[in-house]
Amino acid sequence: MTSKEEQENQGFKVHDRRRFNADGSPAEDAGSPAENPAPPPSEAPSEPSPSAEVPPAAGSNQREIPADFVTLLLSLAASAQSALGISPNPRTGKVEVLLPEAKYSIDLLAVLQEKTKGNLSSEEEKFLEVLLYDLRLRYVEAKGGK
Repeated sequence: MTSKEEQENQGFKVHDRRRFNADGSPAEDAGSPAENPAPPPSEAPSEPSPSAEVPPAAGSNQREIPADFVTLLLSLAASAQSALGISPNPRTGKVEVLLPEAKYSIDLLAVLQEKTKGNLSSEEEKFLEVLLYDLRLRYVEAKGGK
């Protein structure tokens, strides 16, 4: 066998370099700190704090959008508004009325309202209620039931 064939048949080997076991006890074959040096402080990865903001991507003028319940509701409402022809379709840039898509987004909001009942703050609950009322009214108007 050539050395290349030997390497292909050998596979790979995993070396566990963790210094502690899952229970916190020192690992037996973790090696000494000299064998596994820690990266210099400037290269050591730092864990971001939960409140730290992620900076926008280079060249981006957009702010980071928070991932919270109200943002989820607004995202679904924007889909419904686009499908109702209230705002342009973000994919095509055209104002289109797509009632099945609008109904789907409104129905998803209704599912969220039902599944989160009793777990929302009063502000979130009221916001969702008003949002659904408005979208349902606009849906009926778009469908021709003015």
